[in-house]
Amino acid sequence: MEKKLDRLDISILKLLQEDSSRPHKQMAGILNISTTTICDRIKKLKMAGYIVTSVAVLNRRKLKQEVLAFIYLKLSHFSDEIIDKFKQEVSMIKEVCECCTITGQYNMRLKIITTDNTSFSGIQRNIANMKNVQGLESYVVLDNIITDTGFNF
Repeated sequence: MEKKLDRLDISILKLLQEDSSRPHKQMAGILNISTTTICDRIKKLKMAGYIVTSVAVLNRRKLKQEVLAFIYLKLSHFSDEIIDKFKQEVSMIKEVCECCTITGQYNMRLKIITTDNTSFSGIQRNIANMKNVQGLESYVVLDNIITDTGFNF
């Protein structure tokens, strides 16, 4: 049976989403509970699969990754074999940081982060030339208004 989240679990998850590097002692102070309780709860949340990993959100522009783009594409067929082959090929492109199957006119969405438009153009051609890619549309992000850092509870 799956563990049901209580208010304390949700409060801990919110704090971790805000800043996962926050010391457990500081979290305990904010929530007015013991550091041991924080440690135990986080361990249980990890074991139950609520916390997958902890990562730093990086400033891509400081790292000279100027282009953020989305490529929507349609595969000629949507079989397990074709999807698996596509996953293999697209995972070899280091600039692809997300790949999702989607509903609608297209059946795949790729998130690309790269240094410049010339690099993006090459990546786009590489993807367009993959076997079973029937068509694609690209959208370059001009400005991030809201950056995804987690869920709202």
